[in-house]
Amino acid sequence: MTNAAAVKTQRQPQTRSRFYQIMSLVAIGIVIAAFAPSIVNPVSRVAPLTLLVTTHAIVFFAWLLLFLVQTTLVTAGRIAVHRRLGITAIGLAAIMIPVGYASAIAMARRGFDLSGDLNIQADPLLPLVFQLGDLLSFATLVTAALLYRRRAEIHKRLMLMCIVGTLMAAPLAHFTGHNLPSTPTAFVPLFAIVLFTPAIYDRIQSGRFHPVSLWGGIILFAWGNIRAVVIGPSEVWHKFARWLIS
Repeated sequence: MTNAAAVKTQRQPQTRSRFYQIMSLVAIGIVIAAFAPSIVNPVSRVAPLTLLVTTHAIVFFAWLLLFLVQTTLVTAGRIAVHRRLGITAIGLAAIMIPVGYASAIAMARRGFDLSGDLNIQADPLLPLVFQLGDLLSFATLVTAALLYRRRAEIHKRLMLMCIVGTLMAAPLAHFTGHNLPSTPTAFVPLFAIVLFTPAIYDRIQSGRFHPVSLWGGIILFAWGNIRAVVIGPSEVWHKFARWLIS
């Protein structure tokens, strides 16, 4: 192998690692763009923040920061530290799921979102199908990522799908509701762009779609639409949701 070829081979993994680092920054940027307006200017808020919502925001944002740290460690070649810190992810995920569930139930019982971006008053039980469905997807992806932690190419893509496929739905919904209230359907293409960016990157970078990025994106996109069109509007769901919040 020539020196030029060796250098190119060494740079490819680092370039791919930087992509995950960039995606973590993009995710953090989306969250800030979605929630900062109602925090900076609370005039449009329907109600002040509660302790539960504040806790929810802190633990979920901590996950994004942890992902940024982990991708930065991989980019820097500090894999041993990355693996030790990964234990933190297990504990944090164990906190996120019950906090996320409690926050979703509290919003459904309240009948409105505190920021006023989502306008759920007409049917406060409908958003619950997305929130609980995303929590289920998050738990499934995190579990799968931990099981595949020794297979880096699968593990890192599963962890990224946790971010783009489950944690970005709510911020994008708030961003759309706040900035594009007359075009709520803008959420769908925005979510699709974020969701399928990893698959597109894999295709450009390696010349092929990786199954996790491609099929993960397809399944999560289909799962969101099934909830929106079939499950959420159904009387069966509304009966079940009323039981949950009772």
